Amino acid sequence: MNCNRKRRITAIVTSAPLLACTLPALAQDAAGPSATASIDSSDIIVTARKRQESILQVPVVVTAVSGETLQNLQVTQVSDLPRLVPGLVLGGNLLSIGPQVTIRGVGTSSSDPGVDQSVSLNIDGLSLGQGLAFGSGMFDVAQVEVLKGPQALFYGKSSPGGVISLRTADPTDKNELIARASYDFEGREGRGELIVSGPVTETLKLRLAGTYSEGGGYFYNVAVPASGTGALAPRRREPQPRNLVLRGTALWNPLDGLTARLKVNHAYDSSIHGELFQLSSCPSGSDQAFGFGSGLPGSPIPPAPNFLTPLDPLPFTVGNDCKLNRDLNTVYMDPAAFPGITNGGVPYLTNKQDFGTLELNYDLGSGLSLNSTTAYYNLRSSSLVNSAQSGPAGVALAVSNDFRRREFTQELRLNSDFSGPLNFTLGGFYQDGQIYDRVIFYRNRTYGFLSPAVIGAEILNDDRSTTVDIKTYSLFGQARYQVLDTLELAAGVRWNDETRSQRVYDFLNDVDLTPTLPRTRINAKNFSPEITMNYTPTSDLTIFGSYKKGYKSGSFKMGVPPVAGEDNAFGDERVQGYELGMKARLLDRRMLANIAFYDYRYRGLQVGGIEPSTSGVPVIRTVNAGKARTYGVDFDISYRPPVVEGLSVNGSLNWNRARYLELGNVPCYTGQTIAQGCTEFFVPSASQATSLPGSVQVGGQSGFYTGQDLSGAPLIRAPKWAANFGFSYEVPVGSGLRLMATNNNQYSSRYTTFLATERPNDDQFQDKYIKVDASLALMDKDDRWEVALIGRNITKQYTTANCTPANFAGGNVIGNPITGGTTTGPSGAAAVGCYTDPGRAVYLRLTLRPFN
Repeated sequence: MNCNRKRRITAIVTSAPLLACTLPALAQDAAGPSATASIDSSDIIVTARKRQESILQVPVVVTAVSGETLQNLQVTQVSDLPRLVPGLVLGGNLLSIGPQVTIRGVGTSSSDPGVDQSVSLNIDGLSLGQGLAFGSGMFDVAQVEVLKGPQALFYGKSSPGGVISLRTADPTDKNELIARASYDFEGREGRGELIVSGPVTETLKLRLAGTYSEGGGYFYNVAVPASGTGALAPRRREPQPRNLVLRGTALWNPLDGLTARLKVNHAYDSSIHGELFQLSSCPSGSDQAFGFGSGLPGSPIPPAPNFLTPLDPLPFTVGNDCKLNRDLNTVYMDPAAFPGITNGGVPYLTNKQDFGTLELNYDLGSGLSLNSTTAYYNLRSSSLVNSAQSGPAGVALAVSNDFRRREFTQELRLNSDFSGPLNFTLGGFYQDGQIYDRVIFYRNRTYGFLSPAVIGAEILNDDRSTTVDIKTYSLFGQARYQVLDTLELAAGVRWNDETRSQRVYDFLNDVDLTPTLPRTRINAKNFSPEITMNYTPTSDLTIFGSYKKGYKSGSFKMGVPPVAGEDNAFGDERVQGYELGMKARLLDRRMLANIAFYDYRYRGLQVGGIEPSTSGVPVIRTVNAGKARTYGVDFDISYRPPVVEGLSVNGSLNWNRARYLELGNVPCYTGQTIAQGCTEFFVPSASQATSLPGSVQVGGQSGFYTGQDLSGAPLIRAPKWAANFGFSYEVPVGSGLRLMATNNNQYSSRYTTFLATERPNDDQFQDKYIKVDASLALMDKDDRWEVALIGRNITKQYTTANCTPANFAGGNVIGNPITGGTTTGPSGAAAVGCYTDPGRAVYLRLTLRPFN
């Protein structure tokens, strides 16, 4: 059996360890497994502690997925990884926010691009926290490691939930050419890849890789524009993505003991209406239509200079089926109604990312080695969105976004590998970054009655930018002491000093708003300690435990730039807790089994609330949750039965309980009533008339509540049960041919998709589901060619991980929804809008490797 075949057997392994193994089985395993049946632990090498170690012995809960598994199941994006990793969930979002990622329920829920993810993405040593990075394409990857739980010591700040680490393929010792083409019949998407690799000189090897894909759109946009409302007919199929990734890798070994690895990447991603937004629930029906004079007594009805009168009903959601399926219902914006709008009024998202790393490894001799990792990242994103996702009627406000993020980081690490019992790691980290976000609102001039006098001049045609500068200095170190040959104790700490400062500019009025802001600079200094114990009584058994602390810096709200006098800063997110686990090889080393228990408590968890819209503009606020806790068990197993050669089965399970222990002052969602939990922060009405519909009396004053207490509520995207199970089977067929069948199944119990205590029909939940993937590949014995048929989500499950309730029936501007009172008002209960994951995909793929 060669190395490639062994990697297929151990394609997915979680280093979370095993209580289920029995002592007799371990004794038998340690007594002398047969060499022919063994799975060498060196087959799976991970870098969870920034140095190469066997996954069986590293004291970290990590799921490692091989590049071959990624290819077999057509995993081409970071957002595809939850299919293989229980407890990992990614939810879509709009504009420059990008996908939002959670591990074990811990993640960022704020709909704001200025909030770093609680789970960081590490690509070849470059750590990224902005959501758009998770939406980029992924190919020619050697291995993915998903580290669960806080990773403050070796992966720095901004990772209290975990790390997704991608290691792309390095140049090969022999010449290699890979050409691959695939086509998805459901999304009408073609994809091509070309990889050239090999030695150039005795000391230099190069690898050049590129991929391009273009799709005709998976979803059908069935919206029919209502004439005279500033709406344009959409394209029939969306999102019509185009993706390009180019990567160059140079591996240079000029001297004995010195290695240099340079990786340079360019990624381009563009799509029409890329947010894939649908209404999933309409408790009061989708056939409502309101005129601007609808609702509360005394509503202002100014003159209407255009064809519409203030009482003309506007069908913002009429005809919507309010289900997660293949149909979208969102119109585009007519430039005649939105003067100066970008991209001809067609919603879009375009991202350009240029990034790379230079890694230097130098063996200093005497058991010491020095590593330097220099990284650069530059993101430019532009987008346009129908802010209320309306149809058939045109939206009242369109929003465009110009977002940029630049990062330069430098890390130095000194490692020892002495023959004695004591070893160490020492290092330093520096970051210089900047985030820029410019948001422009375009008012629909068709709705002449929506004048500045009615809904506020400061909202209409607003054009502001927020710039946040980041400076971080960090020192870290770990001491490892081999108490016994079988017992290692390690203790380490990272010290961080991070400063963020903001500037806000009003382009519409040509005014610098920075001097008017209460806080323009925040600073955080903290220590993140980590202690681990690793006990390996045999080469086939590891028992470990760890205690960790971590943090993520506070920042400034950027999604909707602040107005003069607004304090838009939020504080740090902190975590501490522990893990206990066991890993084992059993049954003549044909079985790998692991189990781990974890318990972490969070303070200041950065959560997002979307308040009732102000004239069509979502009011996004990030708050720090008082306390939260997540605890549970990770278990996985893989087995090669001796009676069936070529068969490997695997299964992974995560049981997780994640709750907000204390979470108050969360904004009520639009139309939330007192009975549904909107019972905090009473605000008297400007009018004290007791006849005001829906109002309540507190202390002799008439008014409404604005906040809710979600203490005890589950964390967002935190299923109680998550599992993956499947198999791979390779068998020879015919003369010199091989057939491989691969199956993977993803299960998730239900989870919440937005912050809420009670909703009609429990529509804050994504119901439980099972997604089934399968592939069948025929190849020759030397892997010179391969033909594969690959099905993803073949049961066609439509799911979501991110939703929001809002007054969609009123286009977020009319219908006068009542929040914090005894009734919902004319527009009824808020509808729920979600970012939907695509359904089934069926690929036909051809791969050529002529030099094999």
